[in-house]
Amino acid sequence: MTRPATLTPKGERAAQEILEAAVRCVARDGLAAASMQRIADEAGVAKRSVVYYYGTRAGLLDAVIRRVGDGMLDELEAVVRGVDDPVEIVSRGFEVLWAAITTDRALLAAWFGLHAEAVTTPAFRCAARYISGRLEQIVTELITIQLERGRVLRYDRAAVEVLVVANVQGLATYYLEHGDVAPLRTAIATFQHFLAREAFAPRA
Repeated sequence: MTRPATLTPKGERAAQEILEAAVRCVARDGLAAASMQRIADEAGVAKRSVVYYYGTRAGLLDAVIRRVGDGMLDELEAVVRGVDDPVEIVSRGFEVLWAAITTDRALLAAWFGLHAEAVTTPAFRCAARYISGRLEQIVTELITIQLERGRVLRYDRAAVEVLVVANVQGLATYYLEHGDVAPLRTAIATFQHFLAREAFAPRA
């Protein structure tokens, strides 16, 4: 993200107001409609101010995905921190993820919209991967903690890490297409059961 190296308190407030306006635009109108001019209008500033603080549309949308993604992922880390039981970790973790996925329009629009734009626009690729990258880090840390506590992973570790991230993304995509329907809830419960009761063997 391109921003001035240092900002005054007034400048920091202005940058944050623009970012909040961008989040509102993405949530209300979708990523494709979130142009620099529309965001400037939403923030009540000139377009040149948006360019000054964020450089490009890619830079601004990178900040948007970090804002909405960090909100979800910080909460995820908080609710599983210090929890020992894999069943409880999976239950709490999915509760946080699914609440965000089903209620935060800005999160969904930015997350999946950036992946779509990244196909043809390389500048969006780093931002598009931000949420999945942080989620991978959290999953890796949780697996490491379980192994250090004496549990044994029954499956290839890298494969399990990919399965978790890919399933969260896939389930979210299914939700976008079909809504919160019964088969989706069953699929979530099935995957939770696998992670909590099948992936790890009990302590030796």
